[in-house]
Amino acid sequence: MVAASFLMPEHPANRSLASEIAQKLVRVRVGEADTTIVTPVLYPGGRMVSVRLLGGPDRFTVTDDGGGMSEAEMVGAEDLYRDEARKVAERYQLRFNRWELFEIDAPLDRLPGFIAIVANAAAEAMLRTTDALTKRLERHKREALADRLERIFGSKQVEKRPVIHGSSTKEWRFEAAVNQINGRRSLFTLITPAPGSVAWGYAKMDDVSRIESAPLITAVIDGRLAADDRVLIGRAARRLLSVDDADDAFRVAA
Repeated sequence: MVAASFLMPEHPANRSLASEIAQKLVRVRVGEADTTIVTPVLYPGGRMVSVRLLGGPDRFTVTDDGGGMSEAEMVGAEDLYRDEARKVAERYQLRFNRWELFEIDAPLDRLPGFIAIVANAAAEAMLRTTDALTKRLERHKREALADRLERIFGSKQVEKRPVIHGSSTKEWRFEAAVNQINGRRSLFTLITPAPGSVAWGYAKMDDVSRIESAPLITAVIDGRLAADDRVLIGRAARRLLSVDDADDAFRVAA
C-alpha cells in the first residue's frame, strides 16, 4: 500500500520522478530523416537494443537496423542468427531480410507497441542464437575429445559416440569408448561447468556404473567446475581428467 500510494500520479513530485526515470530508461536521437530509440531491452551481451524509425507522419517503418545481426557477427554466429531471427519474425509477425527485423507499416497510434515488439524480437533472436552457439561449441568440443582419443589409441581401439544401456535400461551416449586388447573397456565423456552438463553427465555415468561388469568411466572436465559439482561428478566417474592433461594421463585412465 505504501508503494502504491507513492506512485499515485496526482502527486507532482511523483510525476516528476516518473518522467526522470523514463528519460533514463529510454534515450532518443532525432536525425534529419530518422529517429533512433535506445530502449531498456538488452541483448545477451549487455548492449541496449536500438530501434530506428523511418517515414511518417502517419505510417512508419520500425527496424532494429541490423543491431541483432551485428551482435551475432561479433561472436561469429551469423548463420545461426539468420535461422533464429527468421523463426522469431514469424512468431512476432515481423519481416526479416537476412539482416534486420522490421515492420514497414506501423501506424502512429500503435507506434510504441511496434517499437517494443521489434526490440523484444531482436533481443530474443540473439538470445536464441547464443543458446545455439553454446550447443555448437560444446558439440565441437565433444568431437575434438573423440578425435584426440583416436589419435592417442588408434582408430581400431576407439569407438566414437557409443550408446550404452544403463541399469535403468535407458540409452546413454558417450564421446568415445576405448577397447583395450586385454578386453578392458573405458568410456570417456566431456563435462562442462554448465548446470545441464553436470546434471546430465552425473545421471549418465551413475546409471552406467551400476550395470554388471561396468566399464571404467572417465569424466573429462572442460572449464572450472564448482567444488560441489566436482564432488558430484567424482562420485559417478572412476577418474577425473582435464582437457588440458597430457596424453599420458589419458593412457593411464584407459
